[in-house]
Amino acid sequence: MKSLLALTALVIAAGAVGYYLAGWGSDRAVSLGPPPRQTTSTQAAQLAGSLPRGRALEVWFARGGRLVEALRTHTATPRVATAALDALLAGPTRTERAAGLRSEIPRETRLLGVSIANGVARVDLTSDYEAGAGSRSLQLRLAQVVYTLTQFPTVTRVRFALDGTPVSVFSGGGIVLDHPVGRSAYKGLAPVSSPLAGSWQLLPSAPIPAAGARTSVWTGRELLVLGRVRGAPVFAAYSPAARAWHRLAPPRGAAPGRYRAVWAGNQMLVWGRLAYAYTPASGRWRRLPRPPVASPSMTAWTGRELVGWSTSGGAAYRPATGRWHALPVPPFVGASAWTGRELIAVSGSLAAAYRPAGGWRALPRLPEARRGASAVWDGHELLVVGGNDAPAVGLAYDPEADTWRRLAPMDSGRARSAAVWTGRRLLLWGGETGRPGAFVIPPHGLAYDPRADRWSPLPQAPLRGRLDPVGVWTGRALLVWGGDPGLADGAAFTPLSP
Repeated sequence: MKSLLALTALVIAAGAVGYYLAGWGSDRAVSLGPPPRQTTSTQAAQLAGSLPRGRALEVWFARGGRLVEALRTHTATPRVATAALDALLAGPTRTERAAGLRSEIPRETRLLGVSIANGVARVDLTSDYEAGAGSRSLQLRLAQVVYTLTQFPTVTRVRFALDGTPVSVFSGGGIVLDHPVGRSAYKGLAPVSSPLAGSWQLLPSAPIPAAGARTSVWTGRELLVLGRVRGAPVFAAYSPAARAWHRLAPPRGAAPGRYRAVWAGNQMLVWGRLAYAYTPASGRWRRLPRPPVASPSMTAWTGRELVGWSTSGGAAYRPATGRWHALPVPPFVGASAWTGRELIAVSGSLAAAYRPAGGWRALPRLPEARRGASAVWDGHELLVVGGNDAPAVGLAYDPEADTWRRLAPMDSGRARSAAVWTGRRLLLWGGETGRPGAFVIPPHGLAYDPRADRWSPLPQAPLRGRLDPVGVWTGRALLVWGGDPGLADGAAFTPLSP
């Protein structure tokens, strides 16, 4: 199973005081952990490895005759398959029942054992499992177990036994089941939103260690990652075409503090207490004139200028002239995105827009407050998703209609996840879900299709879960790298249809 480094008390405490907002800034992006080695022995074995605290397990219940995913946490254990089945047999929570979730598995059913070998999980349940079942109910019972176990990469099929005897026919429903079965046997019961078609591929090892205070840009050819290791700047580039990293020289004498970066067509502009420009064609950094505003919280590239704001004011840098000029003080700072004509920002219940020719203006208030959210422009609307409390419902603002709308709910809310726009979909990868004080790592990323107002899960990535990784869209794939606590690996997700 994909395991996740436990978030230690030190990391959690650091996050509480804003550790992740320090340094160069943070581009975000999460999935689960690395898959365990496939069991090739014919001897039955439980899944290897421990399940760290905070990792979420999928359990599958039913609603309206279809399967529905729910998430569960569990303390660290090497017996993750048993943990998942125990959670399944415990049934839905009170809140889930109120939302219409139910289990077709009788509450009297007990797990007698589970073993895994060669991709097949052999599950032994008490005979209560088939009691009082018609054909439809029994199909859902079987599907609940199969879906719950096949979340693990070491399990592709399930073989059932009752009271120690392998099952050939479930007499209650007249279902012949004398062979292992996988999810494909229950397509008619599958959730309405199936995973977005696509595949993950691990990136090669990076030439820099786990970097804190990360920021990044996509140049059209390469992912540029700038960060710090023990206070010293590090810089590297990854080329998807070559599937190779190369280490680059960071800016010399870079001032400490928080930095943000944008891609300006032919150069990377980096802005913090001081400002720098990096040109890939020459491989050289140069120091820019001192900006009139330091350490901005919001930045954007307008096509002509780098614009940015802190709580104390705003400024713009125009590469054509090599000069800065002051911008109007913002009404607030928060999540923001450039629409091609203006920058729209949100914080709490407030929204505002900045247009270079006209300054700031207030927009209608958000229907629900959002702090710490991600904002993405989809070509028509500003999509505001996630936030500090991991809300499951996102919001969208249409500048033409000057109105907000609520998005369809996610299957699990998100906090601290990366958000990228592909041209057709919003992809979220990573972060946390749950509620403050009880966050867990979600088992997969999410994709949102604005045309259908529908969310779909992403396939699980071959990475450990993490907070605030770098995430960019290349035009073909989502690239993610690094993240907290202290991770230096990455992967690429290529949708079958971007």
